Amino acid sequence: MNWGPTGTAHRMVTFDPEGMSSAQLFGEACVVCHKKWPRPRVRVGRFPDDTAVLACSDCAEALLPAPLATVVSFPVKA
Repeated sequence: MNWGPTGTAHRMVTFDPEGMSSAQLFGEACVVCHKKWPRPRVRVGRFPDDTAVLACSDCAEALLPAPLATVVSFPVKA
């Protein structure tokens, strides 16, 4: 399970390994673009057997949801 800073579990996307290369299955190539160098380091999901699915940083930005915006309060007129 992948735990967030608040102690809650993040949703993990499960990928179908069908049609992926052995390099993608073993985390040696990006699951999206097949790039091998630099080696993918961002965990973007899992396979049905709970092994990690890795992507390069460029592809991970497209796969992972954007962080929530910071809430800014507006000044109140007195």
